Amino acid sequence: MLEPLQLELRTMKTPLLIALLLASGFIGVAQAAVEVVPFRINESRVMAFGDDKVSRPAASLELTLSLNGPEAESCSRYGNLKLETAVDDKGTNLIPAKDNFHDPAKFKDYSNAFFRKSNFGFNNPPAAPQVELDLALPVRSATKIVRLQGSLELTDAGTIRTIELAPLKGAGKKALAIPAEARIDITVDAGSGDNVRSLRLEITGDESAVESIEVVDASGRKVSSGMSSWSFNGGPVQKSLELNQPLDDTMKLVAKVSLNRKLVKVPFDLQNIALP
Repeated sequence: MLEPLQLELRTMKTPLLIALLLASGFIGVAQAAVEVVPFRINESRVMAFGDDKVSRPAASLELTLSLNGPEAESCSRYGNLKLETAVDDKGTNLIPAKDNFHDPAKFKDYSNAFFRKSNFGFNNPPAAPQVELDLALPVRSATKIVRLQGSLELTDAGTIRTIELAPLKGAGKKALAIPAEARIDITVDAGSGDNVRSLRLEITGDESAVESIEVVDASGRKVSSGMSSWSFNGGPVQKSLELNQPLDDTMKLVAKVSLNRKLVKVPFDLQNIALP
């Protein structure tokens, strides 16, 4: 028979362990009961006999996965993709080389998000959420991917917070006061002069947390238009926000940022996926 002190310590173990995990940050991403199944695979091969300096689609192998389950349905984006194993039946490693223009860590909308939202007048339930994986090309004689193992994370829309920055004029970087839980930092540089017609933005962290960025005048009317974006060697995202009229002291930057998003980790281990 347990002594009273032993019984008390035993009953304290579970809540104490949870408290320790919460304090150390181990409980932050929920583990999902999401079924991951192959939906479609598309292979494109290219043979170039010359170089005319024209940009054309490169050879590629794209695998679309279908995510089944309520947790996948409650989310809207995926990212933080990590491949541990990807090999064909000839032993070729299919894990792609690092690509600074297509960072698998960044979150993006489900690949069929548009079609899930638009039923085009039909009453059929939407297809399950889909995600797309870019893989390296297998050898031509390969017939299947014998194993694809890894994980990705899903996230919901969270709570949208509007954050404003003013005044914008004046040289030097100015930071938006974004709560830490958004996991993103945004700085703005308007440069100098009296005829400023663009703003330079730098975004560090999870860019997918940004729902919109625009500049408005004193009446709240939008005065920004196009935005270009680029990044160097995986560094912070650089953006140029164009203005329809010269920047003045009445204008302010308005950013809508998603906070408190739920993160759901989805592991997968698939075998014998037929190649086209």
